[in-house]
Amino acid sequence: MTTRKNGSRGFRHGLPVLLFLAIAILPGLSLAAASPSSAEADVRAYNARALEVQAAFRRGKAVDAQAREVLASRAAALRQLMQSDPAMADRLALPASVLESLSASFPGARSYLEQRGRWSGEFEYLIEDSLDFTTHRSVHRLHRSKEVLDVKFAGRELPGLRSGLRISLGGVRLGTALVASEVELLDASMDGSTLATGDSVAGTCGPGGGQGVVAILVNLPDHKLPTAATPDFVRGVLLGNAWAGTAQSATDWSLDDFWRQNSDGRTYVDATRTTVVGPVTLSGNFNTNSSGAAYCDYPALGAAAMKEVDGQVDFRRYSRVKIVMPGNGACGWAGVANVGCRTLSTTGDGSFPASMAWQMAGSMGTRAKGVQLTTHELGHNLGLSHASSRDFGAEALGSVGSPGTLGEYGDVHSTMGSWNFGFYAASHAANQLGWLASGANYQVVEASGTYTVQNYEARPAGVKALKVRRGTGIDGWLWIESRQNSGLYSSRLDPSVHTGALIRYQDSTTGNKSHLLDFTPATASFADAALQVGQGWTDPYGNVSVLVNSVTPGAMTVTVNYGALPCVAATPEVTLAPTGVATEFGTAAGFTVTVRNTSSSGCAAETFALDATVPTGWTRSFGAASIALAPGQSGQTTLAVGVPSPYALGTYPVTGSATSVATARRGTASQSVTVVEPTHRLSVAVSSGGTVVVSTPAQTCTGTCAIDYPATARTTVTLQAVANARNVFKGWSGACSGTATTCTLTIGSDVAVSANFGKSSGGGKRTR
Repeated sequence: MTTRKNGSRGFRHGLPVLLFLAIAILPGLSLAAASPSSAEADVRAYNARALEVQAAFRRGKAVDAQAREVLASRAAALRQLMQSDPAMADRLALPASVLESLSASFPGARSYLEQRGRWSGEFEYLIEDSLDFTTHRSVHRLHRSKEVLDVKFAGRELPGLRSGLRISLGGVRLGTALVASEVELLDASMDGSTLATGDSVAGTCGPGGGQGVVAILVNLPDHKLPTAATPDFVRGVLLGNAWAGTAQSATDWSLDDFWRQNSDGRTYVDATRTTVVGPVTLSGNFNTNSSGAAYCDYPALGAAAMKEVDGQVDFRRYSRVKIVMPGNGACGWAGVANVGCRTLSTTGDGSFPASMAWQMAGSMGTRAKGVQLTTHELGHNLGLSHASSRDFGAEALGSVGSPGTLGEYGDVHSTMGSWNFGFYAASHAANQLGWLASGANYQVVEASGTYTVQNYEARPAGVKALKVRRGTGIDGWLWIESRQNSGLYSSRLDPSVHTGALIRYQDSTTGNKSHLLDFTPATASFADAALQVGQGWTDPYGNVSVLVNSVTPGAMTVTVNYGALPCVAATPEVTLAPTGVATEFGTAAGFTVTVRNTSSSGCAAETFALDATVPTGWTRSFGAASIALAPGQSGQTTLAVGVPSPYALGTYPVTGSATSVATARRGTASQSVTVVEPTHRLSVAVSSGGTVVVSTPAQTCTGTCAIDYPATARTTVTLQAVANARNVFKGWSGACSGTATTCTLTIGSDVAVSANFGKSSGGGKRTR
C-alpha cells in the first residue's frame, strides 16, 4: 500500500467508527438528523459527511445527489462561520489536497467548495459608526480587476492597514468571502509591524497639507434631507462662518479650524479646492438588495452621487469626497468613512486617489454636532481608527501583554472617541498623521530624569508630548501630554484633564487606534482619567514610575524614574503550524510547535513542559518533551499525532500546550486535522486520438486522469479504449498491455496505465 499525504495535515473529536458502517447509511442520509447547534458544529458535521459520500463514490455508489446536497449545506455553514468566527473557519476549511480530491470526484458541485490560495488587489478599509457612537463595524474589501472580495482576518489585523495599499492575502475563499491568515504588502514599506507613516495611494492623498473636500448633498425618492442641511450649513461645518452664508454659528467651530490648531497648521481645509454641490436627487433609495431585503447600499449610493455631479465637478482636484444623505430606513449609522485613501473613478475624470465619507444629515443637527461628526469621519479619512479606552479594573495598567478591556469609543478626550471636541491624541498625531516629529515635537524617554512639555494647544509648536518606554526591554510606551482650558475645543473637555497628565498606551496591539489609560481607576468614568499634579504612578509590572510635578497654563513638568526590574511571570505563548492539515487514518500528522517565554526580563529562564490533547485513540509524541527559554526567547519542536486505523472520516481538533515548571502557567494553541481514507491511485494517460472509459467510478478520461480507490478494499476496474474518428487504438502500456481495447485491473496498489492511439492509416484496431 502506498500512503499519500498531500498538502498539510490536521484533526477532530470522536470515537473510531468502522468506515464501512458509515458508508452503509449514506443512501438514506438525513441532513436534519444531526441538528448541529452552531456554525462550527455544522461545518465539522458536513466535513465528515462530504468525506463519507466521497468514500461511497469510490466504491461505485451513485451519490451525486447526496454530494450536491451535503456540499451545498456545508458551504452555507462555512459562509456563516467565516462571518462569525474567521479563525475557526480557517481551521475547519478543508486542506487543499482534500478540496482537489472532492472537486475531481464531484465536478458538478465545485462551486460549493472553498479555495485555499492567495489573492492580490487594492485594499479598502471602512469603519461604520453607529448613530449613538457606541458600536461600530469594520469593513475590509479587496478590489481586484473584475471583482470585490469581502475580507475577514483569521488573526489579529496587521497594525497600520488602510485603504489604498496593494496587498496579497493568503487564506480561504468561498465565493466573494475571503478569510485571510497571511498579509503581504506589495508596494509599501513596513516599520516593524506597522505600516510606514504617510504611505497612501500614489503618494498624493496623505494626511498633511491642504485638503480639498467636495461635499455632495443627496436626496432620495422617498427620503429627503432635513431642512437645516443646506449647502451653507455644510460649508460652515467645513470652513467656518466666513463661508457659511446665512448658517452662522455663535461659536465658530469648523473642521478647518480644528485641523489647523491640532496640527499646528500642518493640515487644513483648502478653501480654494473645497466645494459643496447639491442637493441632487438620486433615482433609488439604496435600501434593499437584489432580493428585496433591507440592505444599506452606501457604496452604490456614493457612486451614484458622484456620477450625478460628474459633469460639474472635477474630482481630480479633491482628496476627500463627502456624501451628506438622509436616513433611508436601512442605514443605521451616523457616519461611514475610508481609513485612508483608495483609487476612485468617474466617467468624466478617470481614476484618482481620494477617500470617501458618508454622513447622516440627521446626526449633524447643529454646527457643534456637524463638526464633531466631521472631525471624526474625516479623521478616519486621514488614516486614524478610534480613540479607545483600555481598562484594567483596579489598576491603571495591567501586566505586559495583557489586553485589558477596550472601550471602542471610550476616549472622551479625543474626537476619534465618543462625540467630543478633543484634539487627536499625541500618539495618533505622531504615528499616523506625521504632525508631531520626534525630537522637535515629542521626546522619546528611556532614562530617568525630569522632563517638560508645553501644553498641547500652545503655539508655536515645541515639545508637546513624551513617549516614555514602559520599562527596560519592554515594547510598550506611555504617551504623556497636557491639555489646557483654552480655545474653542480643549475648553470643552472635562475640567480634570486641565490639571494633570493625559496618558495613552501604545503596544503591539494598538494599530491605528489610541488607548487611553485611567489613572483614577476607583471611579467608573474615563472623564477624570488624567494623572493629577502631585500624584505619581509606579508600574507594578515594569521598572518605570511617573510623577506629575507641576501643571501651568504654559507647560507641564514630569519626573520619570527607572528602578530595578521586577520579575513578573506570564503565561507562555504557544502556536501550532501549519493550518489546514490532512492525513490518512493509520498514519501520522505533524506540526511545528513554537513556544515563547513572555515573562518579564527580570525573571530567570524557565523550562516549559509540552503536552497535547488529541481525540480518543490517537497517539502523540514531541521531538522534545520540554523547552528551556529565557524571557522573550522562542523555541520550537515537533508534534506528531497518530490516527488509528480505521477511524471515522472528518475534521478533528488537536491542542498543544506548554506549562512552566516553575509557575504552572499554561499556554495553549489549537489546530485541525482532517482524517481521510487511505487510497491507491490509478493514473491514466491517454494520447491524442481517443478516450478511455473507466467502469468504476464511471467516467471518461481524455488526456490524463487520476482516480483514487479505497486501500481497504481491492476494487476491480475495467478500462475501455475508444478511438476517435479516423484514429485507431494502438495498444496499452504500463499496468495494461496488448492491443485489446478492454483491460481489467484489480487495484491493490498505485498503478499507471497509458492508452496509445494513432491515425487509422497506420493500422491497429478501430473501436467504436
